[in-house]
Amino acid sequence: MESKDPFDAVRSMMEDNLAKVGSATKNYLDLLQKSMLNVPNANEDQVNAFRAYIGRQVAANQAFVSKLLGAKNIQEAMQIQVEYFQSQMRTAVNDAMQLTDKMAASSKRSAG
Repeated sequence: MESKDPFDAVRSMMEDNLAKVGSATKNYLDLLQKSMLNVPNANEDQVNAFRAYIGRQVAANQAFVSKLLGAKNIQEAMQIQVEYFQSQMRTAVNDAMQLTDKMAASSKRSAG
């Protein structure tokens, strides 16, 4: 008699759905990027940087959900959530520092 985890089927379905969402999200982001580039006076570097930022966030979220689906118990699930939250906080701090640096550089160019 085979003893199978009753949640294996649900986990498998969720992993399949996650892959489909990833594909749909990529298509959406590609369309968004193309649309933004068609706006008059669009700054290609800024549009591409925005697309890259959103892409990194989507990838981090998908990795988190995928890892969470593989949790074997509640303690592991909680640890995965803590690690994800910590990584998101580090990312937010790094993004804020980069934005501050870009704004300072832009101000210097404008003033100079």
